[in-house]
Amino acid sequence: MYNISVKHTLEDCRKDLGKIEHLIAGMGALADPVPYLTQYALIKACGTIEFCFKTIIADMHVGASSQVQNYINRKIRESSMNPTESNICNILKSFDENWNKNFKTKLNNHCDCGKIRSSLTSLINARNTFAHGRSLTVSFNEVQEYFNESTKLIEILDNVVHL
Repeated sequence: MYNISVKHTLEDCRKDLGKIEHLIAGMGALADPVPYLTQYALIKACGTIEFCFKTIIADMHVGASSQVQNYINRKIRESSMNPTESNICNILKSFDENWNKNFKTKLNNHCDCGKIRSSLTSLINARNTFAHGRSLTVSFNEVQEYFNESTKLIEILDNVVHL
């Protein structure tokens, strides 16, 4: 990855998920704290994907005027935005139509394209379900898998904006 801070953020989330996996294994999947650990993992995983996509795009404009930096920070970095493919494409298109086209092409050509898309959607839907007061229906293992697949989208995005 070109964006080192994003790379470290993804690695930190993987480490946290690994620690939770060990806790769950030690307690047993049916232990009372497991749903809470799964909820934390879900928020951590989806939040990490959101943070990473916004950071990759915003960091490309480091060195711009302070006015441009303020605008990017307010409209991208500090905004609350689900990391949907549509939101990513809209932001890319706002900066560079070629970024958007290249992102779509690279994602569509990826051998795991369908799995990446469905994992990202599942991760976001699960987070939104939990955030709106409903019970989770996903397991920790599913959250971990959704995160791992979604990181491939982040890697594609990082590659596209650095071409």
